[in-house]
Amino acid sequence: MRIGIAAHIVLDTIKDCKGNITESMGGPPCYCGITARRFGFDVELLTKVGGDFQGNHQNILRDSGITVRDWHFDRGAKTTRFLLEADGHDRRLSLKAKCSPITEGDVQNTSVDCWLVNPVIDEVPASVLAAIKKNKGKKNFVMLDPQGYMRSAGENGSILFADKLDIDLSGITAIKVDQQELAALTGGLQELEGMKFLQSKGVQFVLATERGYVHLLHEKMHYWIKLRDVDTPDSTGAGDILSAAFVCSYIKEKDPLWAVCFAAGALRAALETKKTGLAKIPPYPKIESSASYFYNTIGFEDLT
Repeated sequence: MRIGIAAHIVLDTIKDCKGNITESMGGPPCYCGITARRFGFDVELLTKVGGDFQGNHQNILRDSGITVRDWHFDRGAKTTRFLLEADGHDRRLSLKAKCSPITEGDVQNTSVDCWLVNPVIDEVPASVLAAIKKNKGKKNFVMLDPQGYMRSAGENGSILFADKLDIDLSGITAIKVDQQELAALTGGLQELEGMKFLQSKGVQFVLATERGYVHLLHEKMHYWIKLRDVDTPDSTGAGDILSAAFVCSYIKEKDPLWAVCFAAGALRAALETKKTGLAKIPPYPKIESSASYFYNTIGFEDLT
Protein backbone atom coordinates (compact mmCIF):
# COMPACT_ATOMS: atom_id res chain seq x y z
CA MET A 1 0.00 0.00 0.00
CA ARG A 2 1.15 3.54 -0.74
CA ILE A 3 -0.18 6.59 1.09
CA GLY A 4 0.19 10.12 -0.24
CA ILE A 5 0.75 12.86 2.33
CA ALA A 6 0.02 16.43 1.22
CA ALA A 7 1.62 18.99 3.55
CA HIS A 8 4.83 20.88 4.10
CA ILE A 9 7.80 19.44 5.89
CA VAL A 10 8.59 21.77 8.78
CA LEU A 11 11.77 22.66 10.62
CA ASP A 12 10.56 23.12 14.20
CA THR A 13 12.15 24.83 17.15
CA ILE A 14 10.42 23.23 20.15
CA LYS A 15 10.56 24.75 23.62
CA ASP A 16 9.06 22.26 26.06
CA CYS A 17 7.29 23.01 29.33
CA LYS A 18 10.61 22.71 31.22
CA GLY A 19 12.30 25.29 29.00
CA ASN A 20 14.39 22.79 27.05
CA ILE A 21 14.88 23.71 23.38
CA THR A 22 15.03 21.12 20.61
CA GLU A 23 15.58 21.67 16.90
CA SER A 24 13.54 19.04 15.08
CA MET A 25 12.34 18.30 11.61
CA GLY A 26 8.57 17.86 11.68
CA GLY A 27 5.29 18.49 9.93
CA PRO A 28 2.83 15.84 8.71
CA PRO A 29 5.22 14.36 6.09
CA CYS A 30 7.42 13.33 9.02
CA TYR A 31 4.93 12.47 11.77
CA CYS A 32 2.30 10.94 9.47
CA GLY A 33 4.89 9.46 7.14
CA ILE A 34 6.93 7.64 9.78
CA THR A 35 3.74 6.44 11.49
CA ALA A 36 2.52 5.06 8.16
CA ARG A 37 5.83 3.27 7.73
CA ARG A 38 5.23 1.62 11.14
CA PHE A 39 2.08 0.14 9.58
CA GLY A 40 4.07 -1.15 6.60
CA PHE A 41 2.88 1.48 4.09
CA ASP A 42 5.04 3.04 1.42
CA VAL A 43 4.93 6.84 1.58
CA GLU A 44 4.77 9.34 -1.27
CA LEU A 45 5.14 12.98 -0.27
CA LEU A 46 3.34 15.94 -1.82
CA THR A 47 5.44 18.67 -0.25
CA LYS A 48 7.87 21.54 -0.77
CA VAL A 49 11.15 22.32 0.96
CA GLY A 50 13.60 25.17 0.52
CA GLY A 51 17.28 25.48 -0.21
CA ASP A 52 18.00 25.30 3.53
CA PHE A 53 16.76 21.69 3.69
CA GLN A 54 19.96 19.77 4.32
CA GLY A 55 21.28 16.32 3.59
CA ASN A 56 20.98 15.25 7.22
CA HIS A 57 17.25 16.00 7.07
CA GLN A 58 16.93 13.84 3.97
CA ASN A 59 18.92 11.08 5.65
CA ILE A 60 16.56 10.97 8.65
CA LEU A 61 13.61 10.41 6.33
CA ARG A 62 15.54 8.04 4.08
CA ASP A 63 16.40 5.90 7.10
CA SER A 64 12.65 5.58 7.69
CA GLY A 65 11.99 4.68 4.05
CA ILE A 66 10.71 8.10 2.93
CA THR A 67 12.21 9.92 -0.05
CA VAL A 68 12.41 13.68 -0.62
CA ARG A 69 12.58 14.03 -4.40
CA ASP A 70 14.21 16.72 -6.52
CA TRP A 71 10.84 18.18 -7.52
CA HIS A 72 10.00 18.78 -3.85
CA PHE A 73 12.70 21.48 -3.72
CA ASP A 74 12.21 25.18 -4.29
CA ARG A 75 15.82 26.15 -3.73
CA GLY A 76 15.08 29.87 -3.89
CA ALA A 77 12.74 29.60 -0.90
CA LYS A 78 13.12 28.65 2.74
CA THR A 79 11.62 25.56 4.33
CA THR A 80 8.56 26.27 6.46
CA ARG A 81 9.66 26.93 10.05
CA PHE A 82 7.70 27.19 13.30
CA LEU A 83 8.58 28.06 16.87
CA LEU A 84 6.49 25.92 19.23
CA GLU A 85 6.39 26.76 22.92
CA ALA A 86 4.67 24.24 25.20
CA ASP A 87 2.39 25.54 27.93
CA GLY A 88 0.88 22.59 29.76
CA HIS A 89 -1.59 20.91 27.39
CA ASP A 90 -1.52 23.95 25.11
CA ARG A 91 1.20 25.40 22.92
CA ARG A 92 2.04 28.74 21.37
CA LEU A 93 2.92 28.72 17.70
CA SER A 94 4.70 31.31 15.58
CA LEU A 95 5.76 31.20 11.94
CA LYS A 96 9.39 31.95 11.06
CA ALA A 97 9.38 31.03 7.35
CA LYS A 98 6.96 29.65 4.77
CA CYS A 99 7.85 27.64 1.67
CA SER A 100 6.10 27.85 -1.70
CA PRO A 101 2.70 26.17 -2.07
CA ILE A 102 2.00 22.76 -3.55
CA THR A 103 0.64 22.85 -7.11
CA GLU A 104 -1.93 20.92 -9.13
CA GLY A 105 0.89 19.65 -11.33
CA ASP A 106 2.49 18.07 -8.26
CA VAL A 107 -0.69 16.04 -7.73
CA GLN A 108 -0.53 14.71 -11.30
CA ASN A 109 2.98 13.42 -10.58
CA THR A 110 1.79 11.34 -7.63
CA SER A 111 0.35 7.80 -7.77
CA VAL A 112 -0.94 6.40 -4.47
CA ASP A 113 -3.60 4.12 -2.95
CA CYS A 114 -4.98 6.74 -0.53
CA TRP A 115 -4.40 10.30 0.65
CA LEU A 116 -3.89 12.16 3.89
CA VAL A 117 -4.20 15.93 3.37
CA ASN A 118 -2.90 17.71 6.43
CA PRO A 119 -1.66 21.25 5.63
CA VAL A 120 0.24 23.25 8.25
CA ILE A 121 -0.39 26.74 6.85
CA ASP A 122 -1.63 27.83 3.45
CA GLU A 123 0.31 25.30 1.33
CA VAL A 124 -2.60 23.25 -0.07
CA PRO A 125 -4.81 25.68 -2.04
CA ALA A 126 -8.44 24.79 -2.78
CA SER A 127 -7.50 23.93 -6.37
CA VAL A 128 -4.93 21.39 -5.15
CA LEU A 129 -7.40 19.82 -2.72
CA ALA A 130 -9.86 19.56 -5.62
CA ALA A 131 -7.19 17.86 -7.76
CA ILE A 132 -6.51 15.35 -4.97
CA LYS A 133 -10.23 14.57 -4.70
CA LYS A 134 -10.29 13.89 -8.45
CA ASN A 135 -7.30 11.55 -8.06
CA LYS A 136 -8.35 9.78 -4.87
CA GLY A 137 -6.05 6.80 -5.30
CA LYS A 138 -6.73 3.12 -5.85
CA LYS A 139 -8.60 2.78 -2.54
CA ASN A 140 -10.73 5.88 -3.25
CA PHE A 141 -9.90 7.36 0.18
CA VAL A 142 -9.01 10.93 1.14
CA MET A 143 -8.63 11.99 4.76
CA LEU A 144 -8.47 15.69 5.64
CA ASP A 145 -7.11 17.41 8.73
CA PRO A 146 -8.02 21.10 8.24
CA GLN A 147 -5.54 22.49 10.78
CA GLY A 148 -3.59 24.44 8.15
CA TYR A 149 -6.71 26.09 6.78
CA MET A 150 -7.40 27.51 10.24
CA ARG A 151 -4.08 29.37 10.41
CA SER A 152 -2.76 32.61 8.98
CA ALA A 153 0.30 34.63 9.90
CA GLY A 154 0.01 37.95 11.71
CA GLU A 155 2.63 40.44 12.79
CA ASN A 156 6.02 39.01 13.75
CA GLY A 157 4.87 35.56 12.65
CA SER A 158 2.13 35.26 15.25
CA ILE A 159 -0.48 32.68 14.26
CA LEU A 160 -4.07 33.82 13.85
CA PHE A 161 -6.92 31.30 13.85
CA ALA A 162 -10.05 31.53 11.70
CA ASP A 163 -13.41 31.32 13.41
CA LYS A 164 -15.12 30.19 10.20
CA LEU A 165 -14.01 27.78 7.47
CA ASP A 166 -15.63 27.25 4.09
CA ILE A 167 -14.18 24.04 2.68
CA ASP A 168 -15.84 21.94 -0.01
CA LEU A 169 -16.09 18.58 1.77
CA SER A 170 -17.53 16.71 -1.21
CA GLY A 171 -15.15 13.89 -2.06
CA ILE A 172 -13.61 13.82 1.43
CA THR A 173 -13.84 10.30 2.86
CA ALA A 174 -12.69 11.04 6.42
CA ILE A 175 -11.94 14.13 8.47
CA LYS A 176 -10.11 14.65 11.75
CA VAL A 177 -11.04 17.77 13.74
CA ASP A 178 -10.52 19.26 17.16
CA GLN A 179 -13.32 21.25 18.78
CA GLN A 180 -12.09 24.61 17.44
CA GLU A 181 -11.95 23.26 13.89
CA LEU A 182 -15.34 21.58 14.31
CA ALA A 183 -16.96 24.86 15.32
CA ALA A 184 -15.32 26.72 12.42
CA LEU A 185 -16.59 24.17 9.88
CA THR A 186 -20.15 23.95 11.25
CA GLY A 187 -21.04 27.51 12.24
CA GLY A 188 -20.41 26.91 15.91
CA LEU A 189 -21.77 23.39 16.43
CA GLN A 190 -19.90 21.22 18.92
CA GLU A 191 -19.50 17.59 19.84
CA LEU A 192 -21.93 15.08 18.30
CA GLU A 193 -24.16 17.69 16.64
CA GLY A 194 -21.15 19.14 14.83
CA MET A 195 -19.99 15.67 13.81
CA LYS A 196 -23.45 14.90 12.39
CA PHE A 197 -23.31 18.14 10.39
CA LEU A 198 -20.01 17.10 8.78
CA GLN A 199 -21.45 13.66 8.07
CA SER A 200 -24.40 15.33 6.32
CA LYS A 201 -21.87 16.88 3.90
CA GLY A 202 -20.91 13.41 2.70
CA VAL A 203 -17.97 12.64 5.00
CA GLN A 204 -18.10 8.93 5.86
CA PHE A 205 -15.78 9.02 8.88
CA VAL A 206 -15.80 11.96 11.30
CA LEU A 207 -12.96 11.70 13.83
CA ALA A 208 -13.12 14.36 16.55
CA THR A 209 -10.81 14.98 19.47
CA GLU A 210 -11.41 16.85 22.68
CA ARG A 211 -9.31 16.89 25.82
CA GLY A 212 -9.30 13.35 27.14
CA TYR A 213 -11.46 11.79 24.40
CA VAL A 214 -11.36 10.56 20.81
CA HIS A 215 -14.72 10.24 19.01
CA LEU A 216 -15.70 8.57 15.74
CA LEU A 217 -18.99 8.92 13.88
CA HIS A 218 -19.49 6.37 11.09
CA GLU A 219 -22.89 5.69 9.54
CA LYS A 220 -25.24 5.51 12.56
CA MET A 221 -22.60 4.48 15.11
CA HIS A 222 -20.92 6.86 17.54
CA TYR A 223 -17.77 5.51 19.21
CA TRP A 224 -15.71 7.19 21.91
CA ILE A 225 -12.47 6.40 23.72
CA LYS A 226 -11.42 7.97 27.01
CA LEU A 227 -7.72 8.73 27.33
CA ARG A 228 -5.96 9.03 30.64
CA ASP A 229 -4.00 12.21 31.19
CA VAL A 230 -0.32 11.90 30.30
CA ASP A 231 2.20 14.45 31.57
CA THR A 232 4.25 14.85 28.40
CA PRO A 233 6.85 17.55 27.66
CA ASP A 234 5.85 17.87 23.99
CA SER A 235 2.69 16.95 22.10
CA THR A 236 3.87 18.24 18.70
CA GLY A 237 2.73 15.90 15.93
CA ALA A 238 0.33 13.92 18.14
CA GLY A 239 -2.66 14.69 15.93
CA ASP A 240 -0.69 13.71 12.83
CA ILE A 241 0.22 10.38 14.41
CA LEU A 242 -3.45 9.77 15.26
CA SER A 243 -4.64 10.60 11.72
CA ALA A 244 -2.08 8.40 10.00
CA ALA A 245 -2.84 5.47 12.29
CA PHE A 246 -6.55 5.78 11.51
CA VAL A 247 -6.05 5.85 7.73
CA CYS A 248 -3.56 2.99 7.68
CA SER A 249 -5.58 0.78 10.00
CA TYR A 250 -8.79 1.32 8.08
CA ILE A 251 -7.21 0.76 4.66
CA LYS A 252 -5.66 -2.49 5.91
CA GLU A 253 -8.57 -3.91 7.90
CA LYS A 254 -11.72 -2.08 6.62
CA ASP A 255 -12.96 -2.00 10.24
CA PRO A 256 -13.85 1.46 11.65
CA LEU A 257 -13.91 0.16 15.23
CA TRP A 258 -10.36 -1.11 15.03
CA ALA A 259 -9.30 1.99 13.10
CA VAL A 260 -10.35 4.38 15.88
CA CYS A 261 -8.74 2.09 18.46
CA PHE A 262 -5.46 2.17 16.54
CA ALA A 263 -5.75 5.95 16.19
CA ALA A 264 -6.20 6.43 19.93
CA GLY A 265 -3.62 3.75 20.64
CA ALA A 266 -1.00 5.50 18.52
CA LEU A 267 -1.78 8.79 20.24
CA ARG A 268 -1.46 7.33 23.73
CA ALA A 269 1.69 5.37 22.89
CA ALA A 270 3.29 8.53 21.46
CA LEU A 271 2.52 10.67 24.49
CA GLU A 272 3.66 7.95 26.89
CA THR A 273 7.16 8.00 25.38
CA LYS A 274 7.52 11.46 26.99
CA LYS A 275 9.94 12.27 24.20
CA THR A 276 10.29 15.36 22.03
CA GLY A 277 9.87 15.73 18.28
CA LEU A 278 10.03 12.71 15.98
CA ALA A 279 11.42 10.55 18.81
CA LYS A 280 7.88 10.27 20.20
CA ILE A 281 6.60 8.23 17.22
CA PRO A 282 6.04 4.82 18.81
CA PRO A 283 6.94 1.40 17.40
CA TYR A 284 4.09 -0.67 16.00
CA PRO A 285 3.95 -3.20 18.90
CA LYS A 286 3.30 -0.32 21.35
CA ILE A 287 0.55 1.03 19.09
CA GLU A 288 -1.03 -2.41 18.75
CA SER A 289 -0.92 -3.02 22.50
CA SER A 290 -2.67 0.29 23.24
CA ALA A 291 -5.22 -0.36 20.47
CA SER A 292 -6.07 -3.75 21.96
CA TYR A 293 -6.65 -2.15 25.35
CA PHE A 294 -8.98 0.46 23.86
CA TYR A 295 -10.87 -2.18 21.88
CA ASN A 296 -12.00 -3.66 25.19
CA THR A 297 -12.90 -0.30 26.78
CA ILE A 298 -14.45 1.68 23.91
CA GLY A 299 -17.88 3.22 24.37
CA PHE A 300 -20.47 3.23 21.60
CA GLU A 301 -24.08 4.03 20.84
CA ASP A 302 -26.37 3.23 17.93
CA LEU A 303 -27.98 6.46 16.72
CA THR A 304 -30.71 4.84 14.62
